Amino acid sequence: MRKEQSVETGRDRMVLAKDAGMGKVSLISVLAGVLVAYGAFAVIAAITAAVLNAVGVDTASLSDNDWRDAGIAGAAITAFVLLLSYLFGGYVAGRMARRAGALNGLLVFVLSVVIMGAIAALLSAQTDTEQVTSNLRSLGLPTTGEEWKSIGTAAGLGSLLAMLLGSVLGGILGERWHGKLMKRALDPSIGSEANAIRQSENAEAQRLEAEQRRMSAGQRREIDLRDGAVPNDNDNTVVVRNSGDATLGTDDVGSRTVLDADGTVRSDDEAQQSRILSDRDGR
Repeated sequence: MRKEQSVETGRDRMVLAKDAGMGKVSLISVLAGVLVAYGAFAVIAAITAAVLNAVGVDTASLSDNDWRDAGIAGAAITAFVLLLSYLFGGYVAGRMARRAGALNGLLVFVLSVVIMGAIAALLSAQTDTEQVTSNLRSLGLPTTGEEWKSIGTAAGLGSLLAMLLGSVLGGILGERWHGKLMKRALDPSIGSEANAIRQSENAEAQRLEAEQRRMSAGQRREIDLRDGAVPNDNDNTVVVRNSGDATLGTDDVGSRTVLDADGTVRSDDEAQQSRILSDRDGR
């Protein structure tokens, strides 16, 4: 099966950005992606913890972001939540940037880790920061040196890998949205153009149906020419009740023709002249 050609490729979007004097990276898009990833983690982690608690699963390691005490199941759940969270973050960055989705998604991961480190360093130099530390943990941010050391564990490395994959994949998906938008906009079977075509087709079908009804609306009428009946142009068919006579009818354009008893097709004038000659011969 032949692969469909894209209407707008990533290279096209890069050329467009270059023509606009922009580089590959959109810092504001990356920052927005990081903030979305943090917020998404808080929401998804809370929902996941509520669901797991409802079925009797211990979620202490998930809510505390304590990778040192997380078992295999807890580490897997944490990695999954981070994957989804950074998928959203990367998607926002890629879609906002509209170019280099993988690169901008990758930078979401990098900037997120940098912000984590900066916050941890800032908090370590402060006192009475327990409430702030607790709030940051709920966003998936390591806030102490011990927590940063725990990243070297299998659970920590798995979580970092999930963040990286989610960010890059989200960035790619976010950038591709623009290609899908362009493809749908140019598709004549979608949108206002498709509606106009359907309306035109429906109107034509109704016109043809009305024309067909009009052509078949006239009633068939039988006339016995021996009674002196004279057919008019409005008659659809005239049937003469004698095999020796002729059958008179009209074609689609209203011109009348005569079918003689011997099967000869004549025009109305020819048939009339033939009858006159027959009358003369009979005399």
